[in-house]
Amino acid sequence: MIDKNSENDAKFMRLALKEAEKGIGLTSPNPTVGCVIVKKGKIVGRGYHRKAGGPHAEIEAIRSAKGKPLKGATIYITLEPCSTYGKTPPCVEAIIKSEMARVVYGVKDPDFRHQDKAKRLLKKRGIKVTTEILSEDCQRLIRPFAKRVQTGLPWVIVKAGMSLDGRLTRPGKEGQWITNNQSLKDVQRLRAEVDAIIVGAGTLKKDDPSL
Repeated sequence: MIDKNSENDAKFMRLALKEAEKGIGLTSPNPTVGCVIVKKGKIVGRGYHRKAGGPHAEIEAIRSAKGKPLKGATIYITLEPCSTYGKTPPCVEAIIKSEMARVVYGVKDPDFRHQDKAKRLLKKRGIKVTTEILSEDCQRLIRPFAKRVQTGLPWVIVKAGMSLDGRLTRPGKEGQWITNNQSLKDVQRLRAEVDAIIVGAGTLKKDDPSL
C-alpha cells in the first residue's frame, strides 16, 4: 500500500532541495539549506539560505509568504532548523510563532551540541515533527559543513583527469587536456562550490590557470 503522506513529503522535500541548490557555493561557513512551506497542498512560501549572516532558509520562506496566515501549515526544510541564538535568532522560534502544525526536515543538525534540540522544542509546543526524508540527498548538500563541525577538518575534493593508461596529459609539448568540454564544465562547477583551490606547481607554470 502506497503511503500518500510519505509520497507528498518526498515531493515537497525535492522542491526544498531545489531551493537549497540556489545557495551552493555562497553560504560558507554555514550549510546550504532550502525550504518550502505548504498549506492545504499548495506551496505558500519558499526560500534558501543565501549567505552567512543573512536570514536562514526558514525565515526567507516565511517572508516570501507575504503575510499569508501560516497556521496549520507544514514546513519542509533540508536541515534541522536551528534552535540557538547566533548571528540570527533561532528559526524554531519563528516556526512556533507562525503556528505551523508540522515540521519535516531531511537530516539532523550534524553539530552534536544542537542535534535533536529543535525536535524536542517543537514537540513540546505540540508541533508534529517528521525527519529523515530524502536524507541522503539532504546530507550530500551539507557534507563540507558536517565535516568541519564534527572534526574541525575541511572537506577536500581531489580532481584528476586521467587516461586509461594512467596519464594526466598527452606526451610532448602539445600536451594539454585529455578531458572533454563536459568535464571542464563539471570542474568549474566544483570550483564554484569550494572555498579554496590548490594546484600543483607544474600546472601553475604551464597553464597559468585563472581558477
